[in-house]
Amino acid sequence: MTADAAGVPTPAPRDDDSRWDPGFNEYLLGAVIAFALFLAALGTAMYLLPGDHLAVAELQPAVRVATEEMPDSASRVVTWGRRVVLVVRAGGTYAALQGTSPIDGCILAWDRESARIVSPCGYVVYDLDGNVVRGLTTVPLLRYDTFIQQGAVYVTEHR
Repeated sequence: MTADAAGVPTPAPRDDDSRWDPGFNEYLLGAVIAFALFLAALGTAMYLLPGDHLAVAELQPAVRVATEEMPDSASRVVTWGRRVVLVVRAGGTYAALQGTSPIDGCILAWDRESARIVSPCGYVVYDLDGNVVRGLTTVPLLRYDTFIQQGAVYVTEHR
């Protein structure tokens, strides 16, 4: 440092070869700032993006079924945790019933022509309310509640 005529210090002239050479502390500070920015971006993305893929099926109060995929007189088998649910659209209304036969555990199917639920393994026929119409059992199917919200059918526990 040099001083001018008034005694005020002035910086020494710089050489053209002098550069700022970062040390360990500067690199560490840069890494901490980059990590903080990454965490902020990750938190923002998790807040803004839909979290359907993060849901644990066993802990969810309902299972979602898109209505666009189901024309009238159609059915769809969905899983909800360990449960198998048969969702049927008949006459513009939705019904959700146990998707497996209570006798043999066979996956049930919707018969459009007869508007009945059939068990291909035990030849048991159920109506849309889950009651036995024909077969060697009197055990009805479990029925689930359904509601429509924002273009999707939600299946919940029967209350």
